[in-house]
Amino acid sequence: MKEARRAVQDALPFLREAGRTTVTEVCENDRMDAARHAVNDVASYLARHGIKAEARVEIRAHGSGADQIIGLAEDEGGDLLVAGAYGHNRLNEWVFGGMTRDLLTSSPICCLMSH
Repeated sequence: MKEARRAVQDALPFLREAGRTTVTEVCENDRMDAARHAVNDVASYLARHGIKAEARVEIRAHGSGADQIIGLAEDEGGDLLVAGAYGHNRLNEWVFGGMTRDLLTSSPICCLMSH
């Protein structure tokens, strides 16, 4: 997704200074292979920029994917979430909700979003 690629590129200066970086995707069980490929691709991209990153895929649990990502970040002691914003058109996000809105409205952790 172009929004996520742009967010990672925009965050490079912050990620170079980070003590630890984890690339995470929360997905449905039937998307595990694609998600693993995606997070490994991002971790490889970061490695080419001198950033060591752990790649992690989690099966979506009950509730919001944003809540799950926030919980994982809090468990890891994270202080910055980097995410692509508005991967779907804004009308769909407004009507059906979405990760972007959920992160913006509920994250106690600073968020860097690009779209």
